[in-house]
Amino acid sequence: MAHITYVECRGGPKFGAAFAGVLGLLGIGAASALYMETYGHAVTGMNNSVVWGVPHVFAIFLILAASGVLNIASLGSVFGEMRYKPKARLSSVLAITLLVGGLSVLVLDLGRPDRLTVAMTNYNFRS
Repeated sequence: MAHITYVECRGGPKFGAAFAGVLGLLGIGAASALYMETYGHAVTGMNNSVVWGVPHVFAIFLILAASGVLNIASLGSVFGEMRYKPKARLSSVLAITLLVGGLSVLVLDLGRPDRLTVAMTNYNFRS
């Protein structure tokens, strides 16, 4: 087996600009979530005839992307592909973040995220 050496990436001005860009995107996402929470789901194009708005599409995309990214992590360990072994850690973390993002979009879609505990504790098996 080949020995894999992990090295630290050194930051520079490009890293700072990329980090600021990611923080800007997070701020835009938080502002749009607050806007949708304030004005309702009609701002995403959802109405009585369109039952799947933009949040549902994003949630499904993020959850399916998480499963695809996790497949990259499994290529190195399950199938013995050494070129994918260094990418396994990063793809596992990325899969977890994509899954958390998709599920948080679904929680925001409930309308009242504080009532999530009711949905998790009261089961209706006949529904």
